[in-house]
Amino acid sequence: MAIVVAVDVTGQTQDPRKPYGNSRIQGERMDVGQAVVALRRDAASGALSALCAELGIDLLVLFGSALDDPVTAGDIDLAYSFESGRPGDDLAVVVALGDRYGFDKLDCMPLERADSVALLAALYRGEVLVERTPAKFAEYQVKAYGLYRDNQHLRDVDLEVLAR
Repeated sequence: MAIVVAVDVTGQTQDPRKPYGNSRIQGERMDVGQAVVALRRDAASGALSALCAELGIDLLVLFGSALDDPVTAGDIDLAYSFESGRPGDDLAVVVALGDRYGFDKLDCMPLERADSVALLAALYRGEVLVERTPAKFAEYQVKAYGLYRDNQHLRDVDLEVLAR
């Protein structure tokens, strides 16, 4: 069985087993800065949205230190949400993104199961890379703030206990 290899508009060979393209140089790993640039490029071109659609993701957000300073960041933090009513596969998300971007220092957080502090951290200043369901990012921001505020008394009690 022969594998047909195509060439994309940049002149790079396109592996048909990777329908979303090759974001990395063959056989090389990306550093944080290169991976962030590739994520943003693919977000702008629609390639990242296509990958997310295949995985059942309708919201993908970049947050954390890679957003602030990709040069000094040690990893990439991504928060994601699956399409409503569709079961998601967290491992498939990590594997697909790691393979696509040639980067294994990914911290991927499913928004559906994140606690209020993590939700607020991801969504307060996060950069939306993919939003396939209109206004889902804004809805999650409102939810994150509400949960954070509603749970403040529990965090206060925790701090009091730790101070003893």
